[in-house]
Amino acid sequence: MRDVVRTTYHWYMLFEYVNGGQMLDYIISHGRLKEKQARKFSRQIASALDYCHRNSIVHRDLKIENILISKTGDIKIIDFGLSNLFAPRSHLKTFCGSLYFAAPELLQAKAYTGPEVDVWSFGIVLYVLVCGKVPFDDQSMPALHAKIKKGLVDYPNWLSVECKNLISRMLVTDPKQRASLQEIMNHPWMIKGFGAPPENYLPTRDPIQMPLDPAVIQAMTGFDFGPPELIEAQLTEVIESPEYQRAIKLAAQEREMQGPPRENEKKRGFGFDFYKRRGSTTSRDTLTAPSSEGLALGNDPVNAYHPLISVYYLVREKQDRDRLAANPGATSMPRVPGEAPLQVPELSAPKAAYTNSAAYEMPGEKATGGRSRPRARTHGEDEVTEATRAKHIAQELQRPTDPRA
Repeated sequence: MRDVVRTTYHWYMLFEYVNGGQMLDYIISHGRLKEKQARKFSRQIASALDYCHRNSIVHRDLKIENILISKTGDIKIIDFGLSNLFAPRSHLKTFCGSLYFAAPELLQAKAYTGPEVDVWSFGIVLYVLVCGKVPFDDQSMPALHAKIKKGLVDYPNWLSVECKNLISRMLVTDPKQRASLQEIMNHPWMIKGFGAPPENYLPTRDPIQMPLDPAVIQAMTGFDFGPPELIEAQLTEVIESPEYQRAIKLAAQEREMQGPPRENEKKRGFGFDFYKRRGSTTSRDTLTAPSSEGLALGNDPVNAYHPLISVYYLVREKQDRDRLAANPGATSMPRVPGEAPLQVPELSAPKAAYTNSAAYEMPGEKATGGRSRPRARTHGEDEVTEATRAKHIAQELQRPTDPRA
């Protein structure tokens, strides 16, 4: 969503138009993709997920239908209706998503942190891109559940060794052993032909310092964190905690030891050896504990440290962008009774549509042309207003009577 505008009588939600349709339709029309094309899409998916995860957001319903593609080959992840904020040291307990793309721990009602379930779904999406089908399928629902929980994947012989290795690291049933998004983005298959991992486009951030910006705190009330006073108190507690201050010091020491970053390393840690993790091509069904142990989250003061900190960054960055824009957008909507709404110029009426003369009109409708089938109605087709019924009755009464009748 690009903007939200309120006028005196209407709300307008302005969305970006993606002219290529769903990724599902693209796969249906093109079949399985070559790895080079699949890599281009996968890098964009990884970029979007990394941006979300570093802002404490987990999608939880990533699937081929929720990926739009433009005619220029750019993808957009949509439908964040099941998304949620996650905390690295806490666990989510809502089991949601689409079955074919759902992680085993969701089917087993295991507590989870968040990013690891998106990694599994990402693995299913990648498999669909390069194979043209889902890895787990069965007409029997219990049998499908069992296949997903076992995680035994059949890899076609046309896949490259690197592609098989990457998918096998993503489709690991034990979330503690599953690849992190950092590992995926630095995998040789993902880097091939590009020379570097995907960019996450996260702005350069410094650790939050006191005092807090009251305007940002006020805007954070729209995220159901409570009143501004409560948000400020909780955020202050997190920032002044020994853990957060220790994370700031450790991050500063790490930067000093690494030296000045290269241009393409400024926003992402490098040097992750993806072979350090368990690289089995099969998966185990051993979920004995929540899955936070395998996630290196919660130690970076500016990346997914705490939901309140992430939202504070997002709101502040949104306000900074709005200050540079002519139309401030959603953050300047009226917030108190009596505040004048944002004024927009009147829009002229669109030109009349010209259609063919072959029309299918419902009784009582004026001929408009172009309708080849009945209009879909939310009420009964025989429902008309009292004024229209009275008009038709009056016309019948005024019609001259045939004396031969």
